[in-house]
Amino acid sequence: MTFRRSVLPAVGLALAGGLFLSACGSSSPAASGAGATPTAMGDITVAAFGFGESKILANMYALMLDQAGYTATVKELTTREVVAPALEKGDVNVVPEYIGTYTEYLNLRENGANAKPLATTDPQATLAKLQPLANSVGVTVLQPSAAQDQNSFAVKADFAAQNNLETLSDLAALGGSYILGGPPECPKRPFCEPGLVNTYGIDISEFKPLDAGGPLTKQAIQDGTVDIGLVFSSDGGIKDLGLKVLADDKNLQTADNVVPVMNTASYNQTAADALNSISAVLTTDDLVALNNLVDIQRKQPDQVAKDWLTQQGLLTS
Repeated sequence: MTFRRSVLPAVGLALAGGLFLSACGSSSPAASGAGATPTAMGDITVAAFGFGESKILANMYALMLDQAGYTATVKELTTREVVAPALEKGDVNVVPEYIGTYTEYLNLRENGANAKPLATTDPQATLAKLQPLANSVGVTVLQPSAAQDQNSFAVKADFAAQNNLETLSDLAALGGSYILGGPPECPKRPFCEPGLVNTYGIDISEFKPLDAGGPLTKQAIQDGTVDIGLVFSSDGGIKDLGLKVLADDKNLQTADNVVPVMNTASYNQTAADALNSISAVLTTDDLVALNNLVDIQRKQPDQVAKDWLTQQGLLTS
């Protein structure tokens, strides 16, 4: 999310909260700096990527930071190429990220386009690779949640049924060439078009730049403008739209658990505790349900976030 994130995994809900406890406070610098840097009862800015799930998560973060004594603002941005530099500069203080996608973004930026991938299907191993990369650019990784969202690829459900398609390998074996739809950066992302071509051998005849798993891509699949489109595993409305997600049977995608990250100069334990309290209870099932409320039922991300936090007993004020 993830494009929604821009790159990304395949690990199940068996990830228990304890699995990630070592990440909490793995970097605990004292708060310092000025400008956008938050202090007790001060301002703090949470950035959201340009898709619904990120907006929900950013509003969750902001509400919990408000409760912790900050004056929190959600700033809706666009892609990781915009969000990541803003976080590093301190123009924003907090971002809901995804461990696999963020790891590979920093890896490729630091080590070049041909860098060996560091993210894997193991969330702990991926987190261990992410932490030093993030630290080197002034970002502190907090506690990941069990919830994750991966890049997925969908076709029309009736096309899948007619051709007995369950996996991306099935699509490759069917032969033919296909029009792919997705975010503009997809042709350059190793887990998007290059992954379909190189890992699965799927012939992509044309790419149509649309959005990151959003309404443009899903509508294009429905009306046949594209044959296959990038969607997300936590999307709450795929089945309702008559689409079929093809399983990533060759594990192209990596572990992509939702994780709060902070500008290191903005770090404060009070803020970290507030954000980690969300990670401790958030699941993939929660993401699917929350996304359905926003993407299908057209509810507002801030209200959806508030209702969920209240139901979890996290938001008490």
